[in-house]
Amino acid sequence: MKIFGHPVHLMLIHFPAALFPMDFVCSVVGYFTNGFSFAQASFYAMIGGAALGCGAIITGTFDLLNVINEKPSVVKKALLHGSINGTVVIVYIVLAYIAFKRYPLLEPDGIAKLILKGGLVTFMLFGNYLGGSLILKDKIGIEK
Repeated sequence: MKIFGHPVHLMLIHFPAALFPMDFVCSVVGYFTNGFSFAQASFYAMIGGAALGCGAIITGTFDLLNVINEKPSVVKKALLHGSINGTVVIVYIVLAYIAFKRYPLLEPDGIAKLILKGGLVTFMLFGNYLGGSLILKDKIGIEK
């Protein structure tokens, strides 16, 4: 899926890839400082990452449909990439919904949620590695 010849999926993926780690960092700092402002920053990063992650999932799905016909050899890697990052975005949507129900009375995350967010960011990094391999090695989603 392209706009003016530019791949939309590649434009959108940078936001959740940056905002989810930012959410995690703000959550960790908020935990140790008991800072309300860090809980708010974490909330906004989480909402932005989840919203733009939905757009990345949709546009990535269209790219996957093109890959099935053009390069069936990379479908397995593309499905694994999409499954990993899709799972991360879905879990973040759930976390964002829970936080949204408490808004504006946000509190710093507890240790269990910090561990979950750290795991999600780590999981996302592996999914991003696969996505980078699809772009750089397999030339998916870019001009040949």
